Amino acid sequence: MIMNTSPEPDHLTQPFVKNEKRSFFSAGSIVAIVGLVALLAFYFFDQNDSISLEYAKPIKQDQTSFQNQEKARQKALIAYLQQHPDDEFAHFQLGQLIQKRAPFQALENFSHVTPRHPRYFEAVKAIAEIAREQDLPARAKPALLTLIREYPMESRYFEDLARLLFNAGDYDRALPYANRSIELGANRAQNYLLVAEILRHAGRINEMAAPLKQALYIDPESYQAHLNLAYATLYSGDLKTARRESLWCLKQRPDSVIPLRYLASINRNRGDVDEALSNLDQALLIDPQDFDCLLLKADLLIFQKQGQQAYDLLKPLYSNRETDRRYISALARAAGLMGNREEALKLQKKNQQLIKADDLRPTSLQSETVEGNHSREQ
Repeated sequence: MIMNTSPEPDHLTQPFVKNEKRSFFSAGSIVAIVGLVALLAFYFFDQNDSISLEYAKPIKQDQTSFQNQEKARQKALIAYLQQHPDDEFAHFQLGQLIQKRAPFQALENFSHVTPRHPRYFEAVKAIAEIAREQDLPARAKPALLTLIREYPMESRYFEDLARLLFNAGDYDRALPYANRSIELGANRAQNYLLVAEILRHAGRINEMAAPLKQALYIDPESYQAHLNLAYATLYSGDLKTARRESLWCLKQRPDSVIPLRYLASINRNRGDVDEALSNLDQALLIDPQDFDCLLLKADLLIFQKQGQQAYDLLKPLYSNRETDRRYISALARAAGLMGNREEALKLQKKNQQLIKADDLRPTSLQSETVEGNHSREQ
């Protein structure tokens, strides 16, 4: 039996014949599609612009409407308080409403809020804030004391009160508040600078170095900390550190008078009077009216027995400095060195009167004692 091995006709293929590639998009179709996309994009963005403009209109309208509502609310509260002046809830609401626009009036409104009000301490915070911003220490102080009692772990209130007392010249009371703010976590360079400044004005210069070094640990480039450390070490006898810090400050600010004055004092203490005078001449080229430089230069001239030059340097300052003990003392010495005995005696007598007046003036510690006694009597 002969088998037919030929393939079936349906399965026959033509070898070596390439398949035809069909193009799905003609050139014209592509151009049409690109045009359609561009048209849609233009339409879409144009619609977005229109929507944005339409959306902006209601926002502006809403803002105007909100402002009008606030004005109406303010008028209503004012009218209500005229009829009910003791309503602390209305006072609190009005204070909140006008605090930025009318801080003094808001201060009065918040002052009507008593501890019975559920948001009493918010009112006290507002009083402290407004009083500090408007430089009203007599109003800020009791508010801050209240906040410290209520929030004994909040460092910011201790710092604010320390600064307020420092600005008022009450250094002995400012210091513990400044230290307490640091203990509670106010670990910034300016907190340690505040402590150092309080110590400086309290006359406790030997204690300044520690907080200043801590400030420099936090902020090594703090010009104020370097300058204060130069001062502290100069007047505590560490001339090496004082010179290093003064030179650092002078390098940062070559036109600064204070580092040059410190260098003059350092050179004077080392016995190099000529170098000290050179430092002062350089400083006076920058600021010819710097009183401390003029006074120090006069002292050095007196040390060199140049009384006439010292007198000529100091005498023009008399009208502005006649109540300054250092100035009167230096002028008296210069007059005496010149041989002007009568003027020297007159100036010495005036200096004694100034010393007596200073001795009678109460210190911050004495003020605290008087205040404490007054509180106990009440």
